[in-house]
Order: sequence, then C-alpha cells, then structure tokens
Amino acid sequence: MQHPVLLHIKEHTWLWVAGLTALGVLAAVLNQSTPAALIFMVVGILVILKSQGTDLLTIVTDDPLASDEDEPNLAASPVALEGRAGVASGHTAVRP
Repeated sequence: MQHPVLLHIKEHTWLWVAGLTALGVLAAVLNQSTPAALIFMVVGILVILKSQGTDLLTIVTDDPLASDEDEPNLAASPVALEGRAGVASGHTAVRP
C-alpha cells in the first residue's frame, strides 16, 4: 500500500505541472529569473517523464541496486572468445 500523499502526486501529476508552470510564470513576471528557470526545468522533466509513460514514484521508491532475475550474471560466467583472436573490438582499427 502506498502512502496517500505519494498516491495523490501520482494521480494528479498534470495538475502539479500546471501549478508549477503558473509559479514559474509568476516568478518570471516578478523578475526572479533564476527560480523561474529552475521551476521550468522541473516542469520540463515532469512533462517528459509523464508523456513517455514513466511512473514517477518508481524512480524515487524502487531500489536501483536490486538484482533482477531476468539479467544474466556476466561476472559469474566469462564469455569465451574462440576463433576471434584477430578481430578488432569497438572502434579500433586493425592495420596490416
């Protein structure tokens, strides 16, 4: 169960965007350019994340270091490079 405040923010993100936009406009009108720029930056980030479907609370509340079962453990099993001794990797060029 999520906290009621976090649930409110998740369900009403567009209202928060509108309110922060109005606050940024007010700051710009009052010649407070630095706070206005910061507020508009936050609004832009919220719009980008919300429009691409990213859950804003997942970014804040999920453990980024939690191990996923879908990902293979690359450190446990090194990949053998059989028959690839002369092949260049990345952007390096092999010159004769």
